[in-house]
Amino acid sequence: MSFVTVSRQRNKEFVQTVLAKEAAEIAAQEAEIQRRVKQEVAKLKENTIAEAKEAGEAAARAVMVPKEEKLTQAIAALSQAINQLSAPLAEKEQALAELVLDMAFQLACHIAGGESGQARTELAGLVTKLLRDAAADQSNRQTLQIRLHPTDLQIVQEKLPTTSAKLVADDSITPGGALVELQAHGGDPLEKAEWDARLESRLEAIRAALSLPKKEAE
Repeated sequence: MSFVTVSRQRNKEFVQTVLAKEAAEIAAQEAEIQRRVKQEVAKLKENTIAEAKEAGEAAARAVMVPKEEKLTQAIAALSQAINQLSAPLAEKEQALAELVLDMAFQLACHIAGGESGQARTELAGLVTKLLRDAAADQSNRQTLQIRLHPTDLQIVQEKLPTTSAKLVADDSITPGGALVELQAHGGDPLEKAEWDARLESRLEAIRAALSLPKKEAE
């Protein structure tokens, strides 16, 4: 009886040892399966996120392309509108500058053609300088004359130093202006020279200095 009992006890221990070993192997296999499952799930998650991101970026690009085209068209239209507005503004600025010059010229004519002694003295000083410059270029075959407006002639003549130049009253000269001429006795145009100090000529010089167009004759 005792022999049988012992044998059964040993069989039981053997079975428990085998079962324990198998249980350990199964547990190890389950742990490996879980590890691999987690790894595959992580990869799948990463791939899904990457695909979603790429799809989102593609969708965003698809949405942005027409918006960028519309924005480009809007910028082009705005540039064109600015150019269209700039042209008349530039023309108005030009016209305003010419108007200011014309007003300045009218004021100069009013001041220069006035009855003040200061205006006449300044004109006499200008004429004296012009005569001196012209006399330096005068030859024996040339005569020197200066054209003045009739209202300026007598008063300027009184203020001028002694000169051999001929003073000529000329209604075409704006008050305050003067035109000095060197002319050959025979009327040779090649030997004619002018020192133009008419107010109109000085105005055109101002226009040229300011890069303004020459005013057309009315």
